Amino acid sequence: MLARVGAAVGLIVLCTISILRVARPPSPVAATAPDTVFSAERALHHVEAIAQRPHPMGTPDHDRVRDYILAQLNALGLRAQVQTATGVGTRYQSAGRVQNILAWLPGSQTNGKAVLVAVHYDGVGAGPAASDDGAGSAALLETLRALRARKTPLAHDVIALFTDGEEAGLLGAAAFVREHQWAKDVAIVLNFEARGTSGRSYMFETGLGNQDAVSALRAARDVTAGSVFTTIYRTLPNDTDVSEFAVLGLPALNFAFADGVERYHTSHDDVAHLNPGSLQHHGVQMLALTEKLANGDLPRPKTGDAVFFDLPLIGMVIYPVWVALPLAIVALVFTIVVVIPSRRGIIPGLLASLFAVVVAGGLARFVNLGGAARWSGIYATALTLAVLAVNAAIYSVAKRRWPELHSGALVLWLILALVTSAWVPGASYLFTWPLLFALVAARSRNAIAEWIAAAVTLILLAGFVFAVTAVMLGVAGMGAMVLSVFASLIAWLLLPMLDRIAADARWSGAPWLAGAAVVVALIGMMVVKQSADHPIRSGIVYAENADSTDAWLGSYGPQDAWTRTAVGGAARGPDWTAHLGGGALTGRQVPRVPLGAPAATLVRDTTINGARRVVLRVTAPAGTTSLAMRATGAPVLTSSIDGRIVDTTRYRRHSPVWTMTYWAVPDSGAIVALSIPLGQHIDFDLAATHPGLPPLPGVTIPPRPPDVVPSQDGDVSVSYRRARF
Repeated sequence: MLARVGAAVGLIVLCTISILRVARPPSPVAATAPDTVFSAERALHHVEAIAQRPHPMGTPDHDRVRDYILAQLNALGLRAQVQTATGVGTRYQSAGRVQNILAWLPGSQTNGKAVLVAVHYDGVGAGPAASDDGAGSAALLETLRALRARKTPLAHDVIALFTDGEEAGLLGAAAFVREHQWAKDVAIVLNFEARGTSGRSYMFETGLGNQDAVSALRAARDVTAGSVFTTIYRTLPNDTDVSEFAVLGLPALNFAFADGVERYHTSHDDVAHLNPGSLQHHGVQMLALTEKLANGDLPRPKTGDAVFFDLPLIGMVIYPVWVALPLAIVALVFTIVVVIPSRRGIIPGLLASLFAVVVAGGLARFVNLGGAARWSGIYATALTLAVLAVNAAIYSVAKRRWPELHSGALVLWLILALVTSAWVPGASYLFTWPLLFALVAARSRNAIAEWIAAAVTLILLAGFVFAVTAVMLGVAGMGAMVLSVFASLIAWLLLPMLDRIAADARWSGAPWLAGAAVVVALIGMMVVKQSADHPIRSGIVYAENADSTDAWLGSYGPQDAWTRTAVGGAARGPDWTAHLGGGALTGRQVPRVPLGAPAATLVRDTTINGARRVVLRVTAPAGTTSLAMRATGAPVLTSSIDGRIVDTTRYRRHSPVWTMTYWAVPDSGAIVALSIPLGQHIDFDLAATHPGLPPLPGVTIPPRPPDVVPSQDGDVSVSYRRARF
């Protein structure tokens, strides 16, 4: 009995170690540390200065942050400059007047190649952006200070780039790549981001041909990285500035911490909620990698992609992707050797394990926790226990007729290893390496080999599943399915050990596991609640039609209880409210409080290459942060913004009508040129957005409760107008 309890505790300890490895950032280093060391305490002073208030493009606070960063760079004795240009995104229908901040840290060699370290200093309208990306900006300032404190310069130059307009559509990165003379000198890109306010800084994305780049991660030592994250991220409709840097065709490493995603792009992305350990992890990796790369060969050698992952004590394991399939073939041969003696159990074991995985995954798709519960490790634990109960019950039924089921489970793992190695080699290590160690244990029937196999499996997979579920996707939908499928697979791979722990327990311990799941879920219901740390997102919009007397107060998307009360209605707004840039508006009509209106005036109307070319000057009232534009009535063949061609070939989403959002419109306006078929006209919609709500006669908006916070743009006012050309 004691042996079984000890084994169960040992497995729990291994899971805990694995989860802590991917969840807990390092401790922050004090400001008293040596000058050449990165200190989160020193960097935090920069965050406090940057994140005093929201600072989206087009606001005075944006310029305040710009001036602060420039002052800090000048104080370090660096050659700083501002690139002012119109950035036109190639991933989204977005453009704007950006002000990138750049500094050049010279190296001792003069071949002109440099390491680019990039962050962005703009934020969303709802929050002060302490994490996204005040932490990145502060880490870069502290890294530059530490590099300047070195007695000897780096071998190669370092370009520090604080991009503008990342939140508006990666505009600063697009402008740097397209127009800045230093772009041609870049040899490798390091980018630092945030999708939450806490957690470890994951290296989650690379450029193509990443084997050489990821080998540099060994210099940072305390790294959380895996080629599975890069593989997954390449399939997602998500972007950072690296998506624009990709046009350069250079190696790149992208970092972000993502825990506390409930506070991402909200007013609670503030200094109080930023984990100093996350800032420390950002900085330690930034400093170590910058030193490693700038002191190495530039340009970097060209390589293919790699399979890579980190292990405790060992560090980074890296090998070319072409090795993945031979490794899986080794596993194939070894599997044949191991399962042949128990071949009568292969088909039943394969079917039973596959059935259990499908049932668990199918049930999990109905798990759709919301609010704070979605990101709770407690609820993730409850679901894991419930899944193990389902698997134990299925195993208990199957083993009554077919005692040897483990061989079939090994074959299921082999199939997964072969499939991933052939089609998605970046994810293959999740299956191949646990299988290889499990095969050694099954062949030797040695307790030490079993524990090594369990350690490798759980260290690799438990933390990965936690990161995907509780940090990235949540305990809902796909996240819940990932957790359930992997929990099932792990249980069948470690079947001999788990079977001994269950011993002669009824239904192989399924009732005990189910009971534990219920208890943990009840604990979750008592302690995991919506709160200021786990807030509800909200945003109110006052919109008026400058061509009429119509005005509406409402919101985009579903309304929480506070928003319904504040807005005072749930009617669908008229058609013009659907063209404001945020989708359909839901709310009620209110008295109009005239705002300044946007305008479009005809500059030129000519015929070029058999098409009508309409050139417009668009202007926006003072205080406007963004100006949404929409052209209907005729197909737009080509377009340009401020003389820059709009490239639609890399767009994430294509629209049947021409749309564009221009951020930080200059006082002189922006020049928009549209080519349409001869003899046709366009209706041109304009919607100017600026922060805050005007006083509305007869309308009282109650204060937000602590668990409801502004998100994204926050509360805004929008003025709409239509013109015909």
